[in-house]
Amino acid sequence: METVTQKKFSINVNQKEFLTDYKKWGFSDQSCIVREALDRSIREIRTRERKDLMEKKANELLPDYADDKELNALTDLDGEDFL
Repeated sequence: METVTQKKFSINVNQKEFLTDYKKWGFSDQSCIVREALDRSIREIRTRERKDLMEKKANELLPDYADDKELNALTDLDGEDFL
């Protein structure tokens, strides 16, 4: 198991009630719920960041593809089957 550290934070009443039912949700303790939620949020945020960066880079390259016929030829080939 990985090393964990303690952190104090505030939650609202609904969140507290949800954590109180940790066994109902299949968790061994309340901290497990928080760790799982944080892990999911981290993955979501990082995925969103990568998608945003890819979109930004694609938009930066768009003028090159609009003006360069050789690049367009490569794009057309990309959609063809190899066989």
